[in-house]
Amino acid sequence: MGKNSTSDMFFEELIFLDKTFHNANEFFDFIYPILHDKGYVKASFLPAIKTREAAYPTALPTEPYVVALPHTDIEHIIKPFISVTRVKGTVDWHEMANNDQILNAHFIFLLGFVEKDGHINLLQTLMACFSEKTFLEQLHEAKTCDQFMQLLNSKVKF
Repeated sequence: MGKNSTSDMFFEELIFLDKTFHNANEFFDFIYPILHDKGYVKASFLPAIKTREAAYPTALPTEPYVVALPHTDIEHIIKPFISVTRVKGTVDWHEMANNDQILNAHFIFLLGFVEKDGHINLLQTLMACFSEKTFLEQLHEAKTCDQFMQLLNSKVKF
């Protein structure tokens, strides 16, 4: 993925601000028809992402805002994307590597990859960005999808 730019992965049509969800499955039920109708994912995506998230939860205890990073296997993806949702309030999401712990996620970065292991560099880049409190605060304060996109494109480089 090193040769890709962020503009190849972030799409304003996949940025959602201040949406309300009660749990991960409710979020997946919301996002799947959008991704499917726009040609990003196959029909197999919805059951696959729910199964994977249940087995391997993806919430990170980042400060000051918790981020969830759900993703599934490449065979369910048609074209690569990162969809970002800022949750209104928070959504209960199981912590990565600690399934018993439920965190209150503020952001959901849904990752769609088409290259095997292509996500590793991207995950490292995103994790570095999420470790910066000011970046998460700026995303939290962004007023429009355009502002949100500008922040993502200025910060997330891979």
